[in-house]
Amino acid sequence: MVFLNMPTLHFLCGYMGFGKTTIARKLAIQYNAVVLNDDEFMCELFGRNLPEKQFREAHEKVSQFTWKLAERIICAGGNVIMDRGFWSKQSRADAVHRAKFFCDSLLFHQIECDMETAKKRVLNRTRTDPNALEIDENAFDALAKHYVPISPDEKLDVIYYKNTLPF
Repeated sequence: MVFLNMPTLHFLCGYMGFGKTTIARKLAIQYNAVVLNDDEFMCELFGRNLPEKQFREAHEKVSQFTWKLAERIICAGGNVIMDRGFWSKQSRADAVHRAKFFCDSLLFHQIECDMETAKKRVLNRTRTDPNALEIDENAFDALAKHYVPISPDEKLDVIYYKNTLPF
């Protein structure tokens, strides 16, 4: 539930390449919020291309760190945008459960995009952005099966975005 004039925790949902970070930056201005992007922390701290086992361990540490940081910002009266995807129904349920301990105002932002455009964006970003995680076509396709958009039965406060910008 979203309350006016209260710190709000925003969750950006969507698969890689859907445009979450671009939308997060716009929302940060609109809501005067701090964006917490796990991928940016991962690249800064651990590089672009860790082996899978090391990636999972590092990502868990980064995830715990960004949750702690989100809580501190919210408790200090600020707004936070968690730009991390929330690919599954369970990840969203877990996020709501955890956030309710420190925040009464939660809002989900579901970004929609076709997979072909998203794949082009991700592969282009991997080739051209030295600060982006390295994702090849096989990884994109393999991970796609884990992505499930928000459904009405989740009963979340959601704003939907159709991202049709070219890659």
